[in-house]
Amino acid sequence: MSYPINYPTPQGANVQIFQGGDPQAVNGHLFEKTWVKPQGASFVWFTLIGSGGGNDSGGSFLVGGGSGAVTNCMVPAFLIPDTLTVVVGKGGSGGASGADTYIYYQQKNIGYVLLSANAGRSGGTDGGGGVPMTANYFTAMGFFQSIAGQPGAGTVTPSATTFLSGGNYTGSTLTANYGYSTSTSGFFQMQPIIVGLGASSSTPGKAGIGCGAYGGTVTGEGGDGLVAIVTW
Repeated sequence: MSYPINYPTPQGANVQIFQGGDPQAVNGHLFEKTWVKPQGASFVWFTLIGSGGGNDSGGSFLVGGGSGAVTNCMVPAFLIPDTLTVVVGKGGSGGASGADTYIYYQQKNIGYVLLSANAGRSGGTDGGGGVPMTANYFTAMGFFQSIAGQPGAGTVTPSATTFLSGGNYTGSTLTANYGYSTSTSGFFQMQPIIVGLGASSSTPGKAGIGCGAYGGTVTGEGGDGLVAIVTW
């Protein structure tokens, strides 16, 4: 277990964070990871963040990459298999959209997707935000919410529905929620408030987790996804 970001750790809870960063990808996704249900668990909370879209490398839409969708679900632990497979979506690079983040249950040779968070589209596609997940048989067993990502724009403004931002195209300062802003690479934080910013720069770096890339013709990369699983 590792804590690559400052994630709240309530007393008595088991917190496991799965995130991107592996340079080797399999079918557009980072390597699969395994979650093992802790003994004595009563409830499990899942948060999935889809990856962000790449930039508008062709210069046809004049928008940044869209941010990924965010999916939350809480389910009684006894209804959840002892092991689950986690796939963290890799952010889009250049004119490519990001890859989805999802959790699935592997039974023999058949895999069942339980939860997903769709990736944002690239600025070269249209910069759309990740599409919310549709409720399924698994989510019917608990509390479920899935929120669309923010589309990329010429100039991004704070979203009223998600803490992730799409990417700018103009190269000017990008302002997201709670007054946080950037004029270069994006960033992501969990405390004192959760917020993620896309990139906004003529020499862009990587966007924050789940956020969209800068939309100019210089290659930019959307942020990788993330999965947090909290058990108590």
